[in-house]
Amino acid sequence: MQEFVENKIDKYAQAIITGSDKKDALAFGELSFYMALRRIIKGEATPQDLGMAGAINDTLQEAGIIDRDKTFVSLLK
Repeated sequence: MQEFVENKIDKYAQAIITGSDKKDALAFGELSFYMALRRIIKGEATPQDLGMAGAINDTLQEAGIIDRDKTFVSLLK
């Protein structure tokens, strides 16, 4: 998982370097998520990272994609 996240960060950082304003905004959204996920995986999450993960988790649980007693982060390990 760590390699996957690092590759995504590299990809979207490069997209910002070479992209247009429209591509920059999309890449920044993805980059923000993957940077937060990297900090969560490394045990270095900020309160904002945890809030984002919580919102994603709640949405996945409500949609029935993951069980109420699980978190999406726990499924990544």
